[in-house]
Amino acid sequence: MKNIILIINIMISTIGFDQNEISGFYSIGRVARGIDCNLYLYNNGNYYIELSEFLSNDIVFAVVLSYGKFSLVNKEVMLVDEIHNFKIRLVVDNKALIAKQAFSFLVNKRFIRNDYVYMEDYGSYRSDINPLLVQKEHKSYNISHNKLIPLYLGVYEDGQGYKLSIQQNNKYKLEFKDIVLSEGKWCRNTNELELKDINLRCSFYLLIDNKKLVSNLLLGDYKSFLLIYK
Repeated sequence: MKNIILIINIMISTIGFDQNEISGFYSIGRVARGIDCNLYLYNNGNYYIELSEFLSNDIVFAVVLSYGKFSLVNKEVMLVDEIHNFKIRLVVDNKALIAKQAFSFLVNKRFIRNDYVYMEDYGSYRSDINPLLVQKEHKSYNISHNKLIPLYLGVYEDGQGYKLSIQQNNKYKLEFKDIVLSEGKWCRNTNELELKDINLRCSFYLLIDNKKLVSNLLLGDYKSFLLIYK
């Protein structure tokens, strides 16, 4: 009889949670000065992650780092990014989610659930960027700029908080206001620069120009980035 009860308890514990139960608002406070990282999990399976900067008591500036679909298997939440298809893996720990595979600054950090923040049941986020179109533009750029453009090692900035460090040992680091978003190895293909992220296990691409790097698909609202060599 005891063995039967034990087996039933094990079966119940492995079922895990319902997706609607895990949905909600989660946050990591102060990942940098005045900046929180927020995670929204909606009942319809959508998610998005943002950096939220408090410019004043009533003004908040938000940068969306990733959005897409999430799923729940046992006690693991898997986020799949819609633009890049990278995966973010979170482990459920009571009312917290621990990041195991994520952006560099999030690894092993705890998202704490806040039930006092109002959320719609069927929220979503969409970008106007078409990844396939961007890939075609990059390919066209490489064809039209067939002469190798010099890549300068050092720091590139956009003047709005983004900083990309291209190092001599083929390592790179992408930061937003001193928050490390991505790091890993870089390589170049003609006049395209590939950033291979060691944590997200995916690549980001930029076009090499004269002391400039251009991309529409870096992390952060997926706007057009122009990083200038400093």
